[in-house]
Amino acid sequence: MSAKAPNVDKDNPLWDFMISTYNKPGVENACLALQASFRADVNMVMFCIWLAYRCDGNSFLSFYLKPALKFSLSWQSAMVEPLRAVRDNLKDYIQNYSLDGPDQESTIALRERIKECELDMEYMQTLSLYALVLEGDHQDFSESSVNCKECARNNLEEYFVSIGARIDPPSEAHVTCILSAVFDA
Repeated sequence: MSAKAPNVDKDNPLWDFMISTYNKPGVENACLALQASFRADVNMVMFCIWLAYRCDGNSFLSFYLKPALKFSLSWQSAMVEPLRAVRDNLKDYIQNYSLDGPDQESTIALRERIKECELDMEYMQTLSLYALVLEGDHQDFSESSVNCKECARNNLEEYFVSIGARIDPPSEAHVTCILSAVFDA
């Protein structure tokens, strides 16, 4: 994820929320740590939090979780992860093989283009996740920030259980960092 959105002309409050949250201090590292520890999909982590951030009463994660997971697991596996693997392989190649001037510059430039494509794929994923919410458009309720934060934590717990992840103390610190950046700011 990065600070700029791809050139796709669609309004997507979920993406806007994700970018804003991801760019807050500590959130990027916390998200990447959850991704590394549990193979957590950062888009799904943000989706769970965003549902609660909207403060719609109970966030309806159970309503969205099954279709969101089905789509996201498939999308990540078929589209995002192959690009990420190529990008990571290029990084390894750049670091471990001697490339001279133009070859190194070209390889670095190619890696950046692949990174941009990976970001575009993640953005496309958020369009589909956001569409799930639009289709189920629920009435908004006024909730306190504390209740929304509790909903977000519950959503994340439900998501982690669904992917077979058990939150340990270091991972709990990452979850707390992300939730604090969203709800305590």
